[in-house]
Amino acid sequence: MKKDWGMPVIILALLATPLVARTLTPRPKPAPAGVGVGEFRASWRVLEPVTRRNLSIYPIVSSLAVDTSGFITLDEGVASGEVRILERGQLESSLIRRRTTRPWPEQTQQVQGGGASVNELVLVNDSGKPLLLLAGEVVSGGKQNRIIGADVIVPPKSEPMLLTVFCVEHGRWTAGGGAFTSAKAIAHPGIRKEAQASKSQQGVWDSVARAAGALAAASPTQDYTHVLESPEAKRRVDEAAREIAEDYERELREQIRGRSAVGVVVAINGELVWSDVFPNAELFRKYWPKLLRSYVMEAESRGHGDEPPWGRKLTSVPTVKQAESFLLEDGGRVSVKLEPAAYRRTEIASGNYQVVALEAIAKSEESGLMLHYNKMTRG
Repeated sequence: MKKDWGMPVIILALLATPLVARTLTPRPKPAPAGVGVGEFRASWRVLEPVTRRNLSIYPIVSSLAVDTSGFITLDEGVASGEVRILERGQLESSLIRRRTTRPWPEQTQQVQGGGASVNELVLVNDSGKPLLLLAGEVVSGGKQNRIIGADVIVPPKSEPMLLTVFCVEHGRWTAGGGAFTSAKAIAHPGIRKEAQASKSQQGVWDSVARAAGALAAASPTQDYTHVLESPEAKRRVDEAAREIAEDYERELREQIRGRSAVGVVVAINGELVWSDVFPNAELFRKYWPKLLRSYVMEAESRGHGDEPPWGRKLTSVPTVKQAESFLLEDGGRVSVKLEPAAYRRTEIASGNYQVVALEAIAKSEESGLMLHYNKMTRG
């Protein structure tokens, strides 16, 4: 089934946004009112890749630009103290809204003090802006560290609500457990895929274990954040990420010609495996450092037999045309998760890949603003 992406979009404020320097011309043009996911997709262009060993990153640029300053990210919300994430049961006698699709009314659940759950946390957004959460963002603390389970938008000044998560610390379940903080990291694609597509807690644990083995980063509690912060992982990931980031910026300056970089397509070992795309350069750049490290972690975890990861020099990488085809192909079974006055998450699943498109919606369910577009292979 071919998904019709031509849904209208309500855009409250439009802004032309340069990418890397104010001297670049022409600037991206403001997206007209009524633009939808299809129009965003039509504006995307894939550039030549930056390749380091077995990892190739293809910048995606766009001539459209929208204002997303009305949203906050997890890192911003936690840093300001306006976003709180707790174990279930830490807000005693609070009514926790279990956000559901129709039929109305919304269901509520009374959560008592001893009700902690591996795959659910409680989130409160006290800010005056909608909160954007991406699948795979890591939160640390509580009884064990977790990752966000799916792309969602949490309305401003929200009541406490249940948040689907996956554990990335198999060997800890402490008796206490305080509030969570942002680990300022996104899990690498292998883990995100298990959470988003497979929705498998065991698959998430297995992916954490593979990464720990590939990076020789054993953790007493099988903790993904411990793997990320281990000396060997930091050395290898930091070095690769720094080199790629430098080349990436240089390639953009040479290729950009006034268009905004809004995302990337990722290939590992010569195979196209992933993409993350945003509606403008500003939002993409907020996530880019975390995303880049996650792609490097994925490349590190995909070794070749007895060869260490990064040990095989690629003789060829997918062409730009192949990367564009991967990004835009979207045939498959369509499902839609709708949270009125919050978000619409459209998922398209085929045997080979899955697409997830997240849109913020206001009062009209037919209108929305695309905030994140993610495509992953399922193999």
